[in-house]
Amino acid sequence: MARQTKLDAQLTRTRIVEAALAAFAGRGVRATTLEDVAACAGVTRGAVYWHFADKPALVSEVISGLEWPLDIGPDIESYREHPLPLRLLRLQLWRQMERCVSATHQWQQVQLVLGHGVRSELGGAPLAQLEETMARTVQRLGRVMTIAHRRGQLRAGLAPMAVARSLHAVGRAMLAEHASEPAHSQRPVSPLCLELFMKGAAAETPQLEPASNPLRR
Repeated sequence: MARQTKLDAQLTRTRIVEAALAAFAGRGVRATTLEDVAACAGVTRGAVYWHFADKPALVSEVISGLEWPLDIGPDIESYREHPLPLRLLRLQLWRQMERCVSATHQWQQVQLVLGHGVRSELGGAPLAQLEETMARTVQRLGRVMTIAHRRGQLRAGLAPMAVARSLHAVGRAMLAEHASEPAHSQRPVSPLCLELFMKGAAAETPQLEPASNPLRR
């Protein structure tokens, strides 16, 4: 019986987190109360407070598993092995963004992060979590840019970390533009901005393939 009770509690917690994510992504953190979350989850307000001491604790839980689509991960060995790391990076980022917008849970998390004024709404530990994720993402992009720079594949005069920060900003803008589309829109993420950015950042040779066919190798 105790095992069933523990399972019920976990299921309730999951429902609360999923309801909070949908509400925060749709209305914003500040405009959403814990009462709103309880109503969306189909539980009592007391149930929400039993699992989470306050709204910051719930927000922290909601973004704790954030899969940021511009984060290429810690393993960059494939970029060292690839003859054109910038090309591989562009394809990887585009594919990750495509997967993100088609995965409801991940896309809601990203929409929450992209929300207007979200940093002022988060505050405390959740904001620190988010800033750490963004900084880590830029650092990893910078490592790939450094590989390209050492091979003479980055345009002369460009600093790898400056290019990484700019690329991250472009990626965020692409995601924000997609988030502004009507809910019923099925338009895929366009690779054009990534293509243009990489062409501007890359040395004149080697050339990247045309944007009309982003997957052609």
